[in-house]
Amino acid sequence: MQQVETKQNTKKTKGKIKLQNLFLILAIILLTAVIVIGGILFFNIGGAKPVLLKQLSNLPLLGSIIKPISENKTPQQIELELLDSQRKDIDIRMKQLEEKQKELETKEKAVSNKEELLNTKEAEIDEKLDKLNSSLSSIMEQVEYLEKMESSKAMQILSNMESKNTVVQILRNMKKEKSSSILMLMDPLQAAQILEDIAQPENVHKTNN
Repeated sequence: MQQVETKQNTKKTKGKIKLQNLFLILAIILLTAVIVIGGILFFNIGGAKPVLLKQLSNLPLLGSIIKPISENKTPQQIELELLDSQRKDIDIRMKQLEEKQKELETKEKAVSNKEELLNTKEAEIDEKLDKLNSSLSSIMEQVEYLEKMESSKAMQILSNMESKNTVVQILRNMKKEKSSSILMLMDPLQAAQILEDIAQPENVHKTNN
């Protein structure tokens, strides 16, 4: 039993030693690489500095740091390039804002045009309603005036009216007894036409006229 445990402990110890040796080798390789790269960068061994810098500048993380050094740029030049890059970024954002502002102005203009059109239509509707109310008021006044008159005289006035639609509206709003007595005094053909118009729905009659 003790021999088995001893063998297992020996295997574990050997495994740890191998892992430590592996890490040590990797550390030595990494340290050697750093020393070699540092030597090339500082002393330009074998004229390999430009080539090494070019390769390092292509790395994702080190590229932005190594590239200016590889191009032998001064700190002022690096700062100017950084400021220029920031200015370009600001210009791009300003253009994007201007485009969005133009879109908003276009939309606002379209909304304003629609509002203006709606206001115009509303004004037209109000004007028509005013005319209709005025016309209705005028017709009712005429109805009241003609109902007080003798049927024969009312018939003469209605017969001389130029607007057939007005005649129809007046007779339609009169009391049936009064309108009937007036129609009986009219020319039969004229009376028949007026009765036909009165029988039609009011909106249809307006459309036809």
